[in-house]
Amino acid sequence: MVLRGLNQKTDEGMASDQPVKKKQRIDGPDIDEGSDKSADDILTDIYDTEIPPADNSGDFITRNGESPDSGTVSEDAVDCSAILRLSTEANANITPSCSNNTLNWTSADDKLLAELTVVQNALVGQCLCGLNNNALSELFDRRLHIAAWPITCSLTYLSTMQLMFDVYLKQNNNGTICSKLMYTCDMFVRNRHDWITEVVELSDHKSKFLTFVASRVLASFLIVSKDTVDENWLQQITENVYLFDRINRVTVQKINFSLDIIKRIVEWKDVEQHPLDESRGSMVQEDNPFRISSSYNTSTTSQVPSSSNDANLHRTFSNLQTQSSPSTSTDETPERPFKLNEPVLKLTPPQTNGDEPVSPEPPPRMERVNVNGCVTVVLTDSESFDTSHIKCLMIKTLEHHWPVLVKNMKLLLLRYLNLSNAENCILTFFSLWENIISVKANLSVIDTKPFYADLQSFVDLLRNTNLPSLIYSHLLSLFNEVLCYGSTLALQDILPEEICCLAHSIVRYVKDFRLLNDVRVQSNRSGFGFLGNECRVINNFTLGSEVTPLSTSIQLVDQSYGDGDDSQSKSEVDKTMLQRMSLLVLKSVAVTVKEMRCDSSDSSIDSSDYNAIQDMQIVERSIRDVLKKLDAFIRNRLEFHPETPFTKMLIHLFSEQDDYLIESMVCTLDITVGIVYRNSMYPDLIPMLNPIMSFIEFLKVVSHDSDVLLDYLVSNETCFLLYLLRFLKYVRRNWPKFLETCQHIDSGTRGLDDTMRVLIRLRLQISRLVSKSLFPYNISPVLRLLEVCESLYEGNEFS
Repeated sequence: MVLRGLNQKTDEGMASDQPVKKKQRIDGPDIDEGSDKSADDILTDIYDTEIPPADNSGDFITRNGESPDSGTVSEDAVDCSAILRLSTEANANITPSCSNNTLNWTSADDKLLAELTVVQNALVGQCLCGLNNNALSELFDRRLHIAAWPITCSLTYLSTMQLMFDVYLKQNNNGTICSKLMYTCDMFVRNRHDWITEVVELSDHKSKFLTFVASRVLASFLIVSKDTVDENWLQQITENVYLFDRINRVTVQKINFSLDIIKRIVEWKDVEQHPLDESRGSMVQEDNPFRISSSYNTSTTSQVPSSSNDANLHRTFSNLQTQSSPSTSTDETPERPFKLNEPVLKLTPPQTNGDEPVSPEPPPRMERVNVNGCVTVVLTDSESFDTSHIKCLMIKTLEHHWPVLVKNMKLLLLRYLNLSNAENCILTFFSLWENIISVKANLSVIDTKPFYADLQSFVDLLRNTNLPSLIYSHLLSLFNEVLCYGSTLALQDILPEEICCLAHSIVRYVKDFRLLNDVRVQSNRSGFGFLGNECRVINNFTLGSEVTPLSTSIQLVDQSYGDGDDSQSKSEVDKTMLQRMSLLVLKSVAVTVKEMRCDSSDSSIDSSDYNAIQDMQIVERSIRDVLKKLDAFIRNRLEFHPETPFTKMLIHLFSEQDDYLIESMVCTLDITVGIVYRNSMYPDLIPMLNPIMSFIEFLKVVSHDSDVLLDYLVSNETCFLLYLLRFLKYVRRNWPKFLETCQHIDSGTRGLDDTMRVLIRLRLQISRLVSKSLFPYNISPVLRLLEVCESLYEGNEFS
């Protein structure tokens, strides 16, 4: 939006006010004709509608705000050019968003803010024991009416809830929770006043800040509730995805609201320990025999208490019987400070209100008072750390409406991209889709299978090079996650049909439709960022009457991002886009080769089956053409020397991304093995994909440091274990080729000695760790292959 500072005054008469009021009556039917709103209030309403500028950039047709499926003017067609004027007077103030609510500010709002401030200060200290139960009930156990509050009160209230849930999750991960904090969160879980519906209805609120906080609150609350979540809550959230008549700005905002909640639940990770809380957190964890260590997903790493933990548990219950007595009050404070190694545990029955019927009494819970006087509840169930239930429940709820969501998002992408917040909604959708099918989500194959069915409908978008760079890059990231070759597909004997169809489509687009020639990977730096391809300039910008203007025209961004004269910035290569596209093509070829190898090993196909052999030769020719096009694609974009080997280009292309680098090496290795296995009629592919040259170049990138290889083996962020195991098997079977490649790269024995020196040091490091039982898994197959290669090296005449 271009804001121009003009010298006109805001009170020029009714001539300038009437069009504004007329426009407000059109777009806001809830405004009375006799409304006495000031110019500042009208300006605030225009800001809150978040209307995009009229001059949309890009290759999409904007239609001047008209709805693409109707001939009427939509709510996004407001022209702000004649309304937004900034006064140059020094005392001119811009009314903040939703400030019209300040007219209804009462003393009750001041009281609410004061109470929320006290709660927030207590939450910063990780304890609510200093607050009274009645005060907490009056503050949180009531009907909220958040939408009717002033914006300051609404944001503060929701922010307090968000902070409360975050502290709860953090303490839940440690195994002990403040009893008052658990009591307060339990009030929200009971949802007696249906506060969840109120927060869900904020999805179409005009304040984007309130909508953002509301989505964060709901996501954190659902993770806190876990097994006690009501399916009706999830249904209310997912209704925004499919219950609407037409796509407009409000619809897009509500869809993005729900998708953001679901995405945060699917990708949620356990809270990591903050360095400033290590001392306190470590004491809490060591004293709790039921706690588990932090991990990516607690559902897959839950530990059963060992015998030592059982002994600690027995001592804990002994202390419970000898040092404590039943008590019904949680407000009591100890007469002296207690240490964690001398816990005071007490049995506390559940608290009930007089008006509510008494439910069957659950098992008593253990409480103790820590050194700070906080009465904490000791969690005695390992399932309290498990969030797999809410994840699976959310996925199941979304699964029923997934085809409708995919259809709407594709329609939004093709026809309604000019709507406000549409691009953000599409990016959220792609991120959610990627998180659902990702192996890191630890969801079962049965749960994720329905989300593979609609992938083929988005493959055609790869040919639409007019898509915004950020959306196109996320689309590539989604397909790369589907073709998770290094982590999943390379280990499977039979590949899923949806995966193979996706790989076949990409190979066909590269071979027949020249996909790599049309991809825009050479653009401005700002083309991939948040500033757009063009940087706008605020003209006639002044800093007030007492400040001398810096210039008549101020560029608000770095000059290198704008339309300057530097030709190098205009031709800069978007390396992220280049990496994702290259890896996607490489993995598609690897999947095709693996499928072809599985078909050729089928016992029903013999050497006399002429048609099957012809089909495989056609596939091989297609693979050769695709790899040649990929070679030219990378070579032209990064300006490599014409004699640079293809494998060397791949190593340097992915050298900044460890996971991309290792996965590309697995792909080239498997493609080579598959071609050799088939006795391909194209022998020129063998030197082009030489996996030994890839490994030697990889060692140069890591400076021949065996510690880096050991870190790759210990870490689970890459598939280096799979790669090293298969590469060592390949070297053992092709030892003469290994010697030849090492001598070809470095004359004499230097290349061979440098390569084997790294492998020998790696074997010694692994052996030392294994002897001390410090290696995290069984590494003996890799260790035996390293010993075999070392014996071949020692028996070699060139060693």
